[in-house]
Amino acid sequence: MVFSMVFLGILTGITAPSQVQSLKPLMLPLVSIMVYAMTVTIRFRELVQVTKKLKQITLGLLLNFVLLPLLCFFLALAFLSSRPEWAAGFILMGTVPCAGMNVVWTGLLKGDVPLALILAALTMILGIITIPGLTALLAGVYVSVNTADLLWSIATVLAIPLILGILTRQALESKLGKSLPKYLPVFPPVSAITAMILMFSMLAINMAMVPGDLSIVMLLVLPPIILFPIAFGLSHLICSKALHLPLGETNAIVYSSGMKHLPLAMGVAFASFGPGAALPIAISAAFQTVNASVFYRIFQRLGRGSARS
Repeated sequence: MVFSMVFLGILTGITAPSQVQSLKPLMLPLVSIMVYAMTVTIRFRELVQVTKKLKQITLGLLLNFVLLPLLCFFLALAFLSSRPEWAAGFILMGTVPCAGMNVVWTGLLKGDVPLALILAALTMILGIITIPGLTALLAGVYVSVNTADLLWSIATVLAIPLILGILTRQALESKLGKSLPKYLPVFPPVSAITAMILMFSMLAINMAMVPGDLSIVMLLVLPPIILFPIAFGLSHLICSKALHLPLGETNAIVYSSGMKHLPLAMGVAFASFGPGAALPIAISAAFQTVNASVFYRIFQRLGRGSARS
């Protein structure tokens, strides 16, 4: 489904670039629905308990705001130094918070969804500081961030869906009682299908920005092809091999550090540097999605292997 949505999104964006722009207003509601459907599957006390996992939370924040920005910096230096605007946009991409998609992938892998939610919320809040600060440090320029807009994004993408999800869970528990577990499996597929629609929409909208010159496309394609497998693979090794974290927590941390909030990155890049800076982020959207799908299969096999052992 992921590969189909990527292909259809690219094809639709190429064939109907102006028509797909009407999908833009749907992006934020889709993210909210996606997060809401997954939060119904967790209990409020599970969300409170995860705040005690200080080591895992700290690691997730360090991977998100240290590892990813540095990887983006070195790849921009290696491939995009001749185009400063592209380099700045690619570096900025590494500084933004994780996307709500981290909750979906973690849930599909039966990982630690409360941990993924906490990391999503914290990275969004800290993004007010990290986006301008890290971009200024690594790209040599100061990026203005609209604090009110970012706080509104936190509310609509995380806070409101989370509250509604908890309230829905409590209402279902009071009505259905012990039979509730039979109905909970309905919610993750709703979240996953919404995520697929979101992938299609994002790619279709952004394809109009991709140039027709193949040599330029190749220059833009190489950094994300390298970035995301290294980010996921290295994060997984640190969590599972160096710190010996359980697979559920590892999956939550890996997806929370490797899945960047690309719509937010594009908006900041466009406003701060111009449309050229948003181009490498638009190209990266397809590779982030495909990479997340490939590692989903890898982590699935690891989960089956650990269950058998």
